[in-house]
Amino acid sequence: SVSAAAPGAPRALRLSADPAKDQTYFLAALSPEQVRRALFPLGPLPKPRVRELARAAMLPNMDRKDSQGICFLGKVKFAEFVEEHLGRWVGLILEEETGAALGFHKGFWFHTIGQRTGLYLPDGPWYVVRKDLEMNVLYVSKDYYAGEKRRDSFLCGGVNSLL
Repeated sequence: SVSAAAPGAPRALRLSADPAKDQTYFLAALSPEQVRRALFPLGPLPKPRVRELARAAMLPNMDRKDSQGICFLGKVKFAEFVEEHLGRWVGLILEEETGAALGFHKGFWFHTIGQRTGLYLPDGPWYVVRKDLEMNVLYVSKDYYAGEKRRDSFLCGGVNSLL
């Protein structure tokens, strides 16, 4: 949610009161100007209370199933949206530990680090552990949680100070 200590005070991005609907990972990409103008009237309410209010007001979405995808896509599946806008670029899937070729993917943008679905590889589960964007290669491993694969650094960009 977005809050201000007092009217006119700088606004700050805060975790949602309802962890099940927290969207700060997405909202953190907003600029301070966008956050200043944003309104989140349901921010402090837990999801069950929002459903109660929707039923009481007989809103058409009162019984709609919760979305697990990207809400602005509506009924369009994420993979269909990505393929329509980015297309396909077939590349190799390699085992991280051995470099063995295990199969092909239809574009690295369809996969995230840690993902294990949609790889369609036998003898899994396999996890995406690395992506070579220039060579369009996905690296996968069965040992995603192994101690030696712990990450102690990461790269980030486009950071906004919203405190």
